Amino acid sequence: MSADNSNLRGQVAIEGTSFPARHLRGQVAIETASRSAGNLRGQVATEFLLYTAVFMFVAVAAFIVLNDVQSSELPLQQNKVAKETGDGFVNTLTLAIKGGEGFSYNYSFPRTVLGIPYKIDLRGLESGQGFIMMEWPGSFANFTYRYSVPRYKYKFEGACLDARVLISDACSNTLTLYNDGENLTIKQQMP
Repeated sequence: MSADNSNLRGQVAIEGTSFPARHLRGQVAIETASRSAGNLRGQVATEFLLYTAVFMFVAVAAFIVLNDVQSSELPLQQNKVAKETGDGFVNTLTLAIKGGEGFSYNYSFPRTVLGIPYKIDLRGLESGQGFIMMEWPGSFANFTYRYSVPRYKYKFEGACLDARVLISDACSNTLTLYNDGENLTIKQQMP
């Protein structure tokens, strides 16, 4: 080793020195590159964690917003299902009246709306006012709907409709309708 290389002690070698110094220069370059690669790996890991945190924040925020929107739409959807159940009764009564003399029909109605029983108040038919009322205690609020039906002479038969109120989970879930040309007879069967 020459005298010029004795002061190197692991430092950067000067170009044009002997073979061992060039070898040392390569070793220092490798060590420097290795330290740079280590710093680069640390930077990549830090960036990965930062991007992951930002992604998680966005995902949680999106979940919260969607959950809030869905929970506000739930009463609306329940309302729609309950209202359509009442529409089924109105359509059945209208069909039986328009069917004319001799028309007979068995209407099967749902016992519950979304697992909750309901009431159909038929007293508006008997008084000749031409409406029925549906009451449904939904999971968010009590819903009451008024439906217009054709004016006609209605007769009620059977112990289930004595009070002129149909309770969906009492008696059977079938109404028998018969039009004799003057009256529409409505009968709810016993279970």
